[in-house]
Amino acid sequence: MNFFFEYIYYRITQLFFKRDGRTGFTGIAIISLMQALFIEVILLEIGKWIIMADTRALYAKQFGYIGAAIGLFFMIYNYKKYNGKYNQYRYYWKDETRGTRMLKGCYILLAFLFPIALVIIFGVHWEK
Repeated sequence: MNFFFEYIYYRITQLFFKRDGRTGFTGIAIISLMQALFIEVILLEIGKWIIMADTRALYAKQFGYIGAAIGLFFMIYNYKKYNGKYNQYRYYWKDETRGTRMLKGCYILLAFLFPIALVIIFGVHWEK
């Protein structure tokens, strides 16, 4: 799984290289948001089964803070892990063929859509 996020970081940093440079902050932010959204969707689904709807509504602000803390944790973790490693990954994937890049690009697109698909599948929505 680590390899997968490294490749996503590499491709996003390559896409936004003129704006971000070698640090690749946009890649770090997108990876962090993907990971946080995935964890939060799972926690929301578990919460629907464990916590009653009126209790969730009562503590919605605190749950929002927990979600923000999860996102901040992933942001700090990924920043320490990926910051400035673009050249290392570029050297590793410099000899990719066009077909391989297209296939892996499709995998990256599916990885972006997967947390959104989970939201749709689980039917996570705000209750009245």
